[in-house]
Amino acid sequence: MPNTILSVEIADIRGLFANIAGRMSPPNQRVYKVISLLLKAAILILSVWYIIYRLNGPEGIYLWEDLKKANPFLLFISFLLLFVNWGLEALKWMLLISPLERTGFFTAYRSVLAGVTVSIFMPNRVGEFAGRIFFLEKADKVEATLKNFVGSAAQLFMTVAIGIAGVVCIAENSGGYWKIWEVVDLRVVRTGSVILLLLVIILLLLNRFRPGFSPKTQSYFKAIFGIKRTDLAIVFTLSFLRYWVFLFQYVLVLRAFGVEGGFAALAAIIAVTFLINSAIPSFALTEVVTRGAVMTSLFTLVTEPGAVIAASLMLWIINLGIPALTGSIFIWKLKFFKT
Repeated sequence: MPNTILSVEIADIRGLFANIAGRMSPPNQRVYKVISLLLKAAILILSVWYIIYRLNGPEGIYLWEDLKKANPFLLFISFLLLFVNWGLEALKWMLLISPLERTGFFTAYRSVLAGVTVSIFMPNRVGEFAGRIFFLEKADKVEATLKNFVGSAAQLFMTVAIGIAGVVCIAENSGGYWKIWEVVDLRVVRTGSVILLLLVIILLLLNRFRPGFSPKTQSYFKAIFGIKRTDLAIVFTLSFLRYWVFLFQYVLVLRAFGVEGGFAALAAIIAVTFLINSAIPSFALTEVVTRGAVMTSLFTLVTEPGAVIAASLMLWIINLGIPALTGSIFIWKLKFFKT
């Protein structure tokens, strides 16, 4: 009997301390909400700050000088194409994520724009996937990230393939013009290509031994290698179309700022510019110098560097600055934690 009474008293004491601790410690939901709010506010502040930084940086000097004499009609057409550009990306994301979570086109579009907001101030815009996966309600975040990787890989493939064609075109029509290697060390390109090839080989080998992994790990491999061939073909087609929309926007903006040259010549130079920029790791604060060096070196074939720099910043405003500001409306819907 005494032991029973003692056990009851100990249980009561434990219950009392648990009750006190529960009152003293804040609920997890409240903590998560505060952290989530702080993250969203930080993203908004950093994205707006970086946009202002770009507008007031070295490129901005050329833009404000040349904007007065730019062709407004061509700039307006390029602006309209931004909806096509990101619309194609939204379609691609909607298709890739459909096995994990069904989502409508406009929801996918909002998540893509939120991704632009999150990534605009990051190195090589690596955080773009975060704005997309944290927009999802039910899908596994790791699997969704891998789906996004497939979409990015398809877009990179188009950049490399068309960029190589641009290099060949410039080499054949410029009398051995190879100033691009003054901007980018060939060893960097080779090293990056070898690393990319090794990653692909490793992934393929791991997929062959997929049955030996845990069910959860197998689902991650399925997210990459389980995509239907028809869906994959559509993803590559959308990536191809999006590439040419972006390239056409670039040509329009260049023409708006008075850059002369045939479409084929400008397209080849732009393709090589995209190729080199995709191979150069750049941080937000050094992006202006890095990409500016590539552009001015290549475009001296057809024009003065000032117009090219102004056109490049204007295209950045159209395709990234405006979408990032628009996406800031939707970042408040991001779900960083499961509550």
